[in-house]
Amino acid sequence: MWPSRFDPRQAARRAVDAACRAAGEKLRGAALYGSAVSGEFHAAYSDVNVAFVFSTLGAAELSALSRAYPEWRRSRLVRPLLLSEESLRRSLDSYPLEYLLIREGHQVIHGVDYFGPLVIARDELRLEVERVLRAQELGLGLSYVALAGTRGGARVWALHALNSIAASASGLLHLSGQPIPRLKRDLAERCAAAFGVDAAAFMRLLTLRETKRDRVDAVELLDSTLKILNQLLVSAERMSAPSRDA
Repeated sequence: MWPSRFDPRQAARRAVDAACRAAGEKLRGAALYGSAVSGEFHAAYSDVNVAFVFSTLGAAELSALSRAYPEWRRSRLVRPLLLSEESLRRSLDSYPLEYLLIREGHQVIHGVDYFGPLVIARDELRLEVERVLRAQELGLGLSYVALAGTRGGARVWALHALNSIAASASGLLHLSGQPIPRLKRDLAERCAAAFGVDAAAFMRLLTLRETKRDRVDAVELLDSTLKILNQLLVSAERMSAPSRDA
């Protein structure tokens, strides 16, 4: 059990300090992002998300970073994002949604701000949003068949899927010209207004982890999620993708 007074920003700074000691000047920048920045960090289950950018990142640098790993674990960096300057540049067209979300909500902890100036290609973003939604749709289909009759299986699936669905919904709002909301309630309400999803059902999905003691009907959960996915997919398909975003 994590301590209730766990401070994600302090933890991120400790993790970055450990990386600095291990990698020295090769660590060019580090940024905190995710729930610690949005204000929805939950001490019971949230992870600390930090993106590290190095001048080079090969076997020597990765071996050196093993010295920082114990502090990363204590600081709850379950999956730190490790990038070189070159890999960041070359992967921008592969992960535009992930980089957009970091760009729109991050805090620089060390060095250069690599994410604030990023330019995201609109067509690549729209395609990734649709791919992510399609992947969740495919997974939901099988889950519906396998888990609709179980007491907890549908909830487990939804807990694994909700971050991807929320990220895609945020990307769609950006593509429609709206700012990406930091809070889950705002995300649900803006998606209801922009794409016609059921705001209450979307909010139940987004806050499923916080309401783990509440009983959730499996069929109702899967059915409402399927409707949300379908409406988001229809909206994604309707969007054109010419040019680049600023």
